[in-house]
Amino acid sequence: MRLDLSILGWVHTLACFLALGLGGVNLVWRKATPLHRRIGHWYLWSLVFLSATSLGIYRSHRFFFPHYLAIATIILAALAYACAHYRWPRRLWLRLHIVCTVLTYYLLIGGGINEVYLRVNLLRRLSGGFFSPIVGMTHGALMVLTVLVLLWFLIRYRGRRALVLAA
Repeated sequence: MRLDLSILGWVHTLACFLALGLGGVNLVWRKATPLHRRIGHWYLWSLVFLSATSLGIYRSHRFFFPHYLAIATIILAALAYACAHYRWPRRLWLRLHIVCTVLTYYLLIGGGINEVYLRVNLLRRLSGGFFSPIVGMTHGALMVLTVLVLLWFLIRYRGRRALVLAA
């Protein structure tokens, strides 16, 4: 296992683990509660922090695809917050909040998958490299799971009444 990280890399990794835990808890616990909001705020700030720290990590000495995903994560997290906080846009805020939040979690897990295949020697050797079909299948399975989770939440919370019942 390769753990040759800079200090910024270690801080970034710890923020990733924090966001994974907070996001997972918020996905499974009751919605529209003060605890959900508090954990959501912590998740938001951990996402912004880990995305900002990832912008400073240059293993290949250039700005490339993962950096763009970090910017996308910041934008999605800001949209998720704005939709929930301002209840905007009026009729779609809940759906947009759900989609943006689940997509931020998808990007977080997808980045974790990439790091595992990059850093765990056994997986790297078994997969045959980063652009192997095994890595692609793992990301494909994550995409399918993400779509299923999105559909489940969108169906479950499809109206204002469902949100009131959740609270």
